[in-house]
Amino acid sequence: MSLIVLKTFHYLAILFAGGVLVGGGLIQGVFTRANQVPDINVSRVLKILGYLGLVALIILWITGILLSSIIYGGFAINTAFTIKILAAAILLIISFVVNIHVYNSSKKNQPPNKLIMKMATMSGRSLILIVLVAAAIAFN
Repeated sequence: MSLIVLKTFHYLAILFAGGVLVGGGLIQGVFTRANQVPDINVSRVLKILGYLGLVALIILWITGILLSSIIYGGFAINTAFTIKILAAAILLIISFVVNIHVYNSSKKNQPPNKLIMKMATMSGRSLILIVLVAAAIAFN
């Protein structure tokens, strides 16, 4: 039973993390192309999306560690899994950095740095793709 619950939370966290990454990236892209700064309400939404994404990544890590321990006895599964873990770790670090940056920007009533947000979004998309492809290979 615990395996089913862990997998369910793991899959839900994948959906949230991916949705936040795509949704936040689309919103930021629209404003970037229009060379505009999001208004206060849109900024709040982006901030909440950032927090949801970070929570989703933390849930992914917790459930992933538990699942790999229960099913495989640890992280020593195969090379593709190692790549998946490394990409996921970098994604978590980027999420922490971006959330800190957005939090500090909002405290100063300034918009987040466009370059940081653009690089984080592009890197996040690439890392999500690497994680998913590596997972598909690892668990084939």
